[in-house]
Amino acid sequence: MRYLFPRARRLRTRTEFQQIYHQGRLYRDEYFRIFYLRKDFSEAGRLGLSISKKLGKAHERNRVRRILREVFRLHPELGVGLDLIVQPKSEAAKLENAQLRERFLQALQALACTEHGFLL
Repeated sequence: MRYLFPRARRLRTRTEFQQIYHQGRLYRDEYFRIFYLRKDFSEAGRLGLSISKKLGKAHERNRVRRILREVFRLHPELGVGLDLIVQPKSEAAKLENAQLRERFLQALQALACTEHGFLL
């Protein structure tokens, strides 16, 4: 098994980010702000991260970034048909790795439930 986060599953250009910010919707909870835009269900979901320096030093931001990407990569069924931009709040950096994984997974499940119209 390859542990890569392929380019096809990433948001990379300014245009892609701007489209989601302007046309998408916002999901908020205690630890994340997630901008999302519904696409075709046949397409894999894509993830973009927007992590502020307010989150902490570079090693903390990188830790949060790695964990969020890992959760998104390991649970592709939750992102099907969604383009997501995740903005972690500063409280997210204070969580342990396992807690951060669980909270982000809960946020993805909530988005999947509201968008698909059923509970997972």
